[in-house]
Amino acid sequence: MTQSGGARPTGGMAAAWAIVVVLLVLYVVSYMDRTVMGFMVIPIERDLGVSEFTVSLLLGPSFSVFYVLAGLFMGWLVDRFPRRWIIAAGVTTWGAATMGGGLASNFAALALSRTGVGVGESVLTPAAHALIAESFPPKRLSTAMSVYTMGAVIGGGIGMVVSGLIVHAVAEHGAVAVPVFGIVRGWQAVFLAIGALSLALMPLIFVVHEPRATHRSRAVDAAAGQTFLDLVRRHWRLYILLPVGFGCTNIIVGAYLAFTATFMIRTYGVNAAEAGLALGIQNLIAGLIGQVGGAMVVDWLYARGVKDAHTRFQVLGLAVSLPLMLVAFHAPNAAMFLACSSAFYCLTYPYVAYAGAALQLFSPTRLRGRVSALFLAIVGLLGAVGAPAAGALTDGLFHDRARVGDSLSIVTVCVAPFIVLFLHLAGRAMHAMAATREAA
Repeated sequence: MTQSGGARPTGGMAAAWAIVVVLLVLYVVSYMDRTVMGFMVIPIERDLGVSEFTVSLLLGPSFSVFYVLAGLFMGWLVDRFPRRWIIAAGVTTWGAATMGGGLASNFAALALSRTGVGVGESVLTPAAHALIAESFPPKRLSTAMSVYTMGAVIGGGIGMVVSGLIVHAVAEHGAVAVPVFGIVRGWQAVFLAIGALSLALMPLIFVVHEPRATHRSRAVDAAAGQTFLDLVRRHWRLYILLPVGFGCTNIIVGAYLAFTATFMIRTYGVNAAEAGLALGIQNLIAGLIGQVGGAMVVDWLYARGVKDAHTRFQVLGLAVSLPLMLVAFHAPNAAMFLACSSAFYCLTYPYVAYAGAALQLFSPTRLRGRVSALFLAIVGLLGAVGAPAAGALTDGLFHDRARVGDSLSIVTVCVAPFIVLFLHLAGRAMHAMAATREAA
């Protein structure tokens, strides 16, 4: 079985990092689109006349389910066709679909827009994981992937700040005039702007050259004669349980992203602009520290023989961050809430880089796209549960929208034990596979 880093793009490490930077820029824009929905719960509920649970379907399943289903097919494409063209098609699709959300005037149209965004964005990360894994050696893989996945932190932070300002200035008070499209609601203007930005940045992917797998790595893969299903069946404890463990983490992440801004607005009386600025700065600082710092720690541990470093680091982070989140949701003021919740965005939230790297370390070159797609499918499908679960608890159990913090606390407590269990089992599988590979 081949390790990652079997090929290098022309130009050496400089070209490899250029690939990462371009992918990072595209990921920033994609994540801006995902994050802004959390700041538009109140105006969308008002303008479309829908319930908290109904809006949670837009925040979760409308995007995530189709992201998952399309992603499995996209992983197959990534393993067979030029990745730059696949990425270009995906960016064009999600940009157009996002702009479609800016023209939606009812729930069905907005749900269709979110579905299109999910399909388009499902391309990017499988292709990015494969490109990065073929451009960097194993000892640098988590760090390289962490730079790419900083797009989630940067895009999320920018999205929170910008959407909070716009929603406060416009969406809560009326409409805005947008060139070409005329008078639209404020939340629609946000979608139009982000969709247009995605389309404008799409050509960047053609600035870089993708690496080609070396003859040796392809020969080893071919000699192995292993299909994707064979790989998953033989090593299901890694390829299934690891994504399930991180997917359970994503249940909590999905709930928090959907309703944290709304929680601050309802609980502490801040407006959307204040919540967006506070959460955006928190995510940028804590998230960037956790994203790169956590990946560097994982790489350092792995290089020194801790073969389950990727799962062990996540479990230790959960042990610190989740109790502090429970304190945060019952904090008496916004400052204490932000201080306590920062640990989550530093230690737990930035898991995608080292989680994805853990799988790529053990995957053949020709199966990397599908391995990444399976990981994202499981993580995304489970993550789609988070927002509806919190919304259903608020509507169905408490019958009080002011108690959204209690709903988020219940989601946290119920899911945390499953995260620890599945990641522990996946870590044991990583140890066993590493030992087998070293013996061979």
